[in-house]
Amino acid sequence: MRLLISIKLLLGLLIFQHLSSFAQSGIKREFRGVWIATVNNIDWPSKPGLSSDEQKQEFIEVLDHHLEDGLNAVFVQVRAAGDAIYNSRFEPWSSCFTGTQGQPPNPYYDPLSFMIEEAHRRGMEFHAWINPFRAVTNTEKVRVSSDHPIYSNPSWFLDYGTLKLFNPGIPEVRAYVCDIILDLIKNYDLDGVHFDDYFYPYPEYGKVLKDRSAYYKYREKGQGLADWRRENINDLIYMTHKTIKNYNSKIKFGVSPFGVWRNKRESPYGSPTLSGYTNYDHLYADVRHWMENGWVDYIAPQVYQSTQHDKIPYKPLVTWWAENAKELGCHLYVGQAAYRLHNSLEAGWKDNYELSDQILHNRRERVEGTILYNSTSLIRNKGHIVDTLRQNYFYHPALLPTMSWIDSVAPLEPSNAVVSMSPRGVTLSWQKPQKAKDGEEPYWYVIYCTNNDKEPNVKNPADILRIIPASETQFLDVDATSIDQYNYKITSLDRHQNESKEVKVITEQVAK
Repeated sequence: MRLLISIKLLLGLLIFQHLSSFAQSGIKREFRGVWIATVNNIDWPSKPGLSSDEQKQEFIEVLDHHLEDGLNAVFVQVRAAGDAIYNSRFEPWSSCFTGTQGQPPNPYYDPLSFMIEEAHRRGMEFHAWINPFRAVTNTEKVRVSSDHPIYSNPSWFLDYGTLKLFNPGIPEVRAYVCDIILDLIKNYDLDGVHFDDYFYPYPEYGKVLKDRSAYYKYREKGQGLADWRRENINDLIYMTHKTIKNYNSKIKFGVSPFGVWRNKRESPYGSPTLSGYTNYDHLYADVRHWMENGWVDYIAPQVYQSTQHDKIPYKPLVTWWAENAKELGCHLYVGQAAYRLHNSLEAGWKDNYELSDQILHNRRERVEGTILYNSTSLIRNKGHIVDTLRQNYFYHPALLPTMSWIDSVAPLEPSNAVVSMSPRGVTLSWQKPQKAKDGEEPYWYVIYCTNNDKEPNVKNPADILRIIPASETQFLDVDATSIDQYNYKITSLDRHQNESKEVKVITEQVAK
């Protein structure tokens, strides 16, 4: 018996060591995002009525926290319900700033420009998260501004209980959403545009969506209601894709749908799940069709169930998504429910290691990355999730996975790199290279460093010291003052983080 116990303990130790090694292994490219919700002040600003300086400081602290978490992208909700956290030509200011919809921040500033600039300063991508069809979250509680589109175009809207939504079946509505997106990408330096899972509403008992008049007006001959609704959403996704790519082909577009496309019992292409409702059959979102047609650059399904869920278990569902994303040619960033850790009746979420187990599964399936919901849940660090991420899975920084169909041309490497030493530390300086053959200049620089006799290995994320914006051509390493010898390499990254050849800089030995 003692021998059996010893063998089990040894096996457990070996498995733990293997998983720990996998967690901290050299994953140089991995998408690590977080959703920052503005609706009802879920994440930012923390409450309405803060001064503009307080709002800015809060956002800086949020970014700094997530940078320490090892994240490299933020998804900020810029249009939650027919409103905006920027100066929109079409819709009123969100109430998240002042508590009153239609009122800008006071004193005035442009929150979106500020947030994008701060994210890019930290080497993080900024994606504008948009809810395409939600207009009023609760008609009984929300005071709607007089310049909201429900007043200028009342025929565009449907009521579903206390929810009011834009009618996806009206062609003018879909064109309007695309006008909003075009306005955004023309005026802001966005890395991507992002839709969430709210297309047609989630089914609720006793509620009926009254869109038959639009159905009879706009359907094709012989087209059933469900197929018509699906085609409306398909049309929006296609139009959004074309709107973005026609203006700037290098802006990313992706969607974060509900976790299940279809169950296998409904389609031979479906996942091995038993979900009570699905994207295809209930939300009328044919996600696999969008992937197959190349309308999305990535898909971020919200797989919010635990590994122990009896009907929608995490691992087989993620494996299904990974297989389909690989087959259909887009990136997969799994939406993961950090907010459910120790905050759900589901047994799996009571385990501190649930999210860790999910991340390990993602990596086994060669998933390109993850997006965590939500920012505040990470900052609260329930179940020590942030400690786990920082010490294990996201210990080293990661570059973003490249998208060859958007950009496969690397920038040129920096030139004339020199090093100087002072009591403050080691200063690296270099010159910006010429444009690459695709006309792009560097967007970031990566500083690699080792403090031993070995040169930095640009394939090893453990050697990444810092990622800095290309507006800077100098870097001060304040931690290098007492190290005998230290070696640096510098590379350029373009907007999509294609990486240049390396430039090597080795210092002389310095007396301690």
